[in-house]
Order: sequence, then C-alpha cells, then structure tokens
Amino acid sequence: MRAALFLDFDSFFSGLMSADPASALALVTSPSQWIQRLTTSYSDGGARRWLVLRCYMNPAGSLPDPHKPGERLYFSKFRPFFTQAGVEVVDCPALTKGSKNGADIRIVIDVMTALRANTRYEEFVIASADADFTPLLQVVRADDRRVTVIATSSTATAYEALADRFLDEQDVFELIAKDASEDAETEDAASTLQLEGIHSSVLLLDGNPNVDTSYQAFATAVRRTYFEATTPINLARLSSDARTAAGVGVSDGTWFGAGSFIRAVQRLELPNVRFSQHYLWDATRHTEPAAKAVTVKPSLPAAVLHFAETTGMPTIASNEWPAVYRKLEAYAAMHVFNFTEASKWARDQASQEGFDIPRSAFTFVIRACQDGEANLNADPSPDAGTIARSTFNSVLRRAEQAGLEIGESEKQELAAWIHYQDSEHQG
Repeated sequence: MRAALFLDFDSFFSGLMSADPASALALVTSPSQWIQRLTTSYSDGGARRWLVLRCYMNPAGSLPDPHKPGERLYFSKFRPFFTQAGVEVVDCPALTKGSKNGADIRIVIDVMTALRANTRYEEFVIASADADFTPLLQVVRADDRRVTVIATSSTATAYEALADRFLDEQDVFELIAKDASEDAETEDAASTLQLEGIHSSVLLLDGNPNVDTSYQAFATAVRRTYFEATTPINLARLSSDARTAAGVGVSDGTWFGAGSFIRAVQRLELPNVRFSQHYLWDATRHTEPAAKAVTVKPSLPAAVLHFAETTGMPTIASNEWPAVYRKLEAYAAMHVFNFTEASKWARDQASQEGFDIPRSAFTFVIRACQDGEANLNADPSPDAGTIARSTFNSVLRRAEQAGLEIGESEKQELAAWIHYQDSEHQG
C-alpha cells in the first residue's frame, strides 16, 4: 500500500509528553523503529510502503525537561534522529507573536499537492490532534484515499470519525514497547545517537547493580510462582507480587526495558507458557481458563447515551465507574506511571474484583485526567474523587466542543451515571 506520513511534531510530541514522558522520549529518539513497525501494524493486513515521510518541526519549540527542572527540552535536539531515519524534516518556525508556527498550512499544502501527483498515494497518515485538519480529511476521503489519524492528545469527535483508522498515544507507545529483540540492530544504532541527558526507556540499564539485583528478584518471583502453581495464574495478582519483589527495577514503569509486565514475563521464556487477557498458565499442567461470556452492553439513559455518542465516553455500566477511579488511584499512588501499563494494570485489578471493564474505558479516563487537574503522574497523586471530577469535566468539554447543548438536568444525569459526587450537580 503506497503511503505518505505527515507528522506535526509539536502536536505529536506534546501529546506524548503529557501522557508518559519516558516513553515519549523513547519514541522521538527511535523514530526508525516505530515507523518501521507501523508498516505492518494497524494496516488491516496490507503492508505500507512509505513513499513520503515528512516531519514538520518548529526548531525553536520546546517543552519543560522532565529530567531537569527549570530547563527546556528543545525540539531541534530531535532533528538528527528523524533525519537518520530517512524522514524529511521541514522547519516551521513561529510566524506570530503567539508562537503559532506554520506547520498546519504546510501540511495542508503538501497533502493537496500529493493528491494531484502522478503517483497515486493509497493512504495518508496524519500525525496530529489538531482538529483544524478536519476539512483536509474530508477532501482526502472524497478523493477515495484511505486516512489514518494519529492523535496523541484529545481531539474533536468529528475529526476522529473521518479517519478510516484512528490511533491514540497508547497505540503509538505499544509500537515502541514491542519485544526489543525484534529490532536489536535498530536499537543498537539508536543508542549511539543518544543525546546527552535523554535516556530511552526501552533500553535495559546494563551494568547497574541495583537493576541487575532487582531483575533477578523479579525473575525468581515469577518463576517460583509459575512452577509452584497448580491452576492458571491471575496476571494482575502476579504483577503486584512481582512489582513488590523487584522494587527499584520497575520504578520507571518500563519493566526492565520490556515496556510492559507481559513482555517482561515473555522474556523469561517459561516452558509451555500460554497467555490470555487475564491469565497465564502451563499448557502441560494446567487447564486453560474458560473464556468469559460475551458481555452485554448496559442500557444507558438517553442523555448519557447522547454524551457517549458525541464524546466517545465509554458505554460501561454505572456501577463500574467507581472501580475505574479506584484502580487508577491505586496505580497512580505507586508513582511508576507508564501510559500503556496503567490501563492494563488497572483493568486486570478490576477483573480480580469481578468487573469485566474494557481497557479502553481506563484509557479514556487516563486521557481525561491529563486534560484536567488529575494527571496520574503528578505528586501527590490524585484520589478517586479528583479522577472522577476530571472525567466529568472532560466529557462536558468534549460535548461542548462538538456543539452539544447541555442543560443542567443533563449534567446531573451524567454526574449520577459516572458517580461524580460534586454537590453542585446533585439535584
């Protein structure tokens, strides 16, 4: 499939940094890795052939450096990584006093030019959460081309609806978190280009005695549980036990560079191991866990359903919302935030209590927290009530952006359904 990638670096990187700074830095220091994986991932079976790889960057743009308080992380530092990956970097300096650069109009011009080129591009991949591109996507679709949107922060529902495939920050993080052994040569090359003061979260910290000891403790704990188990092992419980045993080794949330707990366990190469969504087991000693019955979607009140259809709010049962808040509160309290791990861990913990809540519901709330006042990576970490408030406010904000007229009764119904207990919305 002939494809063209147009990446708005400022929007792309800012969204990633808000979600998970460590994983964000790994992504922008190893673009060749995730771009290569994107050739076959999220493509509905057809491999992409990148004919255009273009990154639009404000060289003077910057964000606060998460590793050096008071200092800035300038976008220009990441230019060499993209050029080494074969990506054309287009400088888009600020054009106004408000530091607004011209990346969006440059992307529009380049996409429109590509639509009229002799080469027929079958897919346009737009990496930006800027809903100003909505008219552009309409033009691309009208020309019978496939559209994939990569949005690493919240965006308008109408913008998402125009994409044939929509990827968020979790999808992008998972591209970099795949088993590093698949791309050992790429990672070796990337490590030689590592910038001073920027450390990739996907590389094991070889030579660090604390990490070596911690990894051994992790491996020992998992292997002991596996070989002593007489029934399938719940992944959430095993994750908690392994985290306690490993201590310092998982303090950055990357599980020794594997990117997630599951991948760290897979690297141990346990004999005859099998995995499902919530369990692992030995195929020669254990009976495979029975598949869960298909969950019937709850019947939502009319006002709540309207919010869900307009904003993408999860259509989970009312009594499941408090479980989402509690589990994310518990994860945030561990101060080991990793965007991908957070949604998986919280989902598995909720499953232990009998809640079959889709991972997408946790992802939605995590993003709502980042947009509001309850960032899960903050210190002190937010409690369940603060997480609920951020979720409520985020849904209202997205609904208003979509042009939905919201009355006080609708707000009260939403607050009651998602268990937001602010007295202002208690009838």
